[in-house]
Amino acid sequence: MKNIITKIEIQKRNSERVNIFVNNEFLFACSSELVYIHNLVKGKAIELEEIGKIVEEDNYIKGKSRALKYLERGYKTEKEVFDKLQSFEYDEKTIARIMMFLIEYGFVNDENYAKMYTNTKVINCGKSRIKQELLRKGIKEEYIRNAFDKLSYGIEEERAKFLCEKRFKVLLKSEGNKIKLQKKLYDFLIRKGYDFDVVSRIVNEILEENSSMFCRELEEEKEDKNEILEVASKRYEIIKKSEDNKQKIYKKLHDFLLRRGYSYEEIKSALREIMN
Repeated sequence: MKNIITKIEIQKRNSERVNIFVNNEFLFACSSELVYIHNLVKGKAIELEEIGKIVEEDNYIKGKSRALKYLERGYKTEKEVFDKLQSFEYDEKTIARIMMFLIEYGFVNDENYAKMYTNTKVINCGKSRIKQELLRKGIKEEYIRNAFDKLSYGIEEERAKFLCEKRFKVLLKSEGNKIKLQKKLYDFLIRKGYDFDVVSRIVNEILEENSSMFCRELEEEKEDKNEILEVASKRYEIIKKSEDNKQKIYKKLHDFLLRRGYSYEEIKSALREIMN
């Protein structure tokens, strides 16, 4: 039995696509463009092989259109576009044709993508983080190295120092301990993707530039410690005259210093020094 096209119907929701009926039954849908290319008309006999080629070509047209629409949202890598097409369940042959078209006409270019991405991200990230993100996006290491080579000399350390100085000023509002501050700055830059050597150099440089600030803080801490020791010692001598129990002396002295507004850490340190 011959396969005869009995009806060609324009789709209601998409005038650029048509439904093809063969022997009075719906067989497939395709782009109206393919109707003209393959000279599909009512009453024409059509072989199954030709139908297969039309469906294959239609998948290519639909896939290409979807890929271009996806690229309208922003520049993408080959892997990102490939994964997107796979999510629509196109066959490998169709995806390969679409990717070849996109690469040939410059719609996707991984080498250019690596350069643009690096130039944008280096403002707030180190090379290690940028490299990991690009690798995850399917960019070749060769393209990543080339992108890094194109960066302005010293830009990574310049940005690392800028970000570190900014973070340093914020942390100073809540953290005065130099060791803790140093660790927080290290952790901050490491999370940003900077190598340990860069982080160490930048953090030490900033702490050195602000060393006078920490010297003043150390002096103030020393003065505060001497003050609480003097107050605690005097009170200790008074309490000892009427109390022999060491635990009760400790509690009375602790409560006294607490009422005077000293912190738990300061009190603990002072009592350890006086009573041990």
